[in-house]
Amino acid sequence: MGVILPSERKTLKARVFLALVYSVLALGAATMAYPFAVMIAASMSSNYDYQRHSPYLRAWASPADRYMRFLAGIFRTFPREVFPEAPEHWTAWEEVAKDREGVEKLFRNRGESAGDNSFLKSLAQLDDRELACNYDARDVAGFVKARYGTLDKLNAAWPVPHRSFFDVSFALESRGRATPGAKLDDWYRFQREYLQRAEARGDFVSRTMPRDLAAHASAIRQALNAQFEHHGWRDFLLGAFANYRLVGDYLFLRGRAFFNTIVLVALSLLASLTVNPLAAYALSRFRMPGTEKIILFLLATMAFPAAVTAIPGFLLIRDLGLLNTFAALVLPGVASGMGIFILKGFFDALPRELYEAAAIDGAGEWTVFARITLPMTTPILAVNALNSFIHAYSSWEWAFLVCQSESHWTLAVWMYQLSQTFAHQPWCVMAGFVLVSLPTAAAFLLCQRAILRGIVLPSMK
Repeated sequence: MGVILPSERKTLKARVFLALVYSVLALGAATMAYPFAVMIAASMSSNYDYQRHSPYLRAWASPADRYMRFLAGIFRTFPREVFPEAPEHWTAWEEVAKDREGVEKLFRNRGESAGDNSFLKSLAQLDDRELACNYDARDVAGFVKARYGTLDKLNAAWPVPHRSFFDVSFALESRGRATPGAKLDDWYRFQREYLQRAEARGDFVSRTMPRDLAAHASAIRQALNAQFEHHGWRDFLLGAFANYRLVGDYLFLRGRAFFNTIVLVALSLLASLTVNPLAAYALSRFRMPGTEKIILFLLATMAFPAAVTAIPGFLLIRDLGLLNTFAALVLPGVASGMGIFILKGFFDALPRELYEAAAIDGAGEWTVFARITLPMTTPILAVNALNSFIHAYSSWEWAFLVCQSESHWTLAVWMYQLSQTFAHQPWCVMAGFVLVSLPTAAAFLLCQRAILRGIVLPSMK
């Protein structure tokens, strides 16, 4: 029954009440949509504009902002030797991004463009030790993997072992503090490949620059302007979606992560839609003496947080010999106390006459359950399935605890690993959050009608 009758909706009191309700709902929607928009914008940002935490990426509409993003992709810090007229407080790129008027002014006065590629040819004549390279993990991981092929070969060549190609860093080498060896030689080769790629593409400037910027300031400035004029939009789009490329390689090409997630979600849905309805049907249909105590016991399991039950759960799984198996991931979430409680309440509200008519017609208990009860409870089953999907898909703590072997890790576990590996590049982490949230958002959009029916129908019984 509705809160306001159709005949009352035209009154002033009803209209004010409905306006307040819709205003609260709109505010609630904004509090959900705004953070998601900020996350999407952050996922396409860089070390230049990540700290803005804005729901839109200014570079889409501002050529000056695209120019600064372009410079931030080449220089680790603001190149004051190239732009001596820049404000004194422009030290880190975050400070540059805050000065919108200064960015627009520098872009207007950036100067002329080079007419040829003489600067690129002059870089090609420099020794590797005279070059400085601004890089990130998106570049290094692909280079090392292409050079060595396997981690075993990489660890055999370098003195420090690595668990993943994404863990490789040339931090010491880029600062000139590394000792001679195979890794330093690879660093010089890595720098040289940047210059070769730039020359092959016809770019005036790559991310490899001479260490003495002041000596080449005028030529560098003209070359930067020329490259931005020719490939500004291309470089911006590649940079905006490069985070997603890195996350896609990290999450979906890591062994069996994608396959493990699909199997886990499928098994969890199958188990949840089998055990919970059967348990709820038995408690509702057969009126056992201890039904209330069983329901109280099921609800009591929800009184303890997951951190409290994790240790005894892990010990039980270990004693059963189920560590590093799909059973360890699926079995703890097969039965849901709240799911059984909600289903039982819905089963109790179904008309008893239906069961009496089925008994008169000679229908067995399985027929009554499958042909009468389940079809009438589709909305509640959809809500139950959606909850099981979200729990199985997004739960990483339990999966990380009972499956130490990477061969059984799911996308959620790898997402946690990515957030730790790229903590110094939060824009890549945001891209990962956007990607892993898409299946959940799609599930809600596809099941929204069933969810609404599951909320509204019980209130109408």
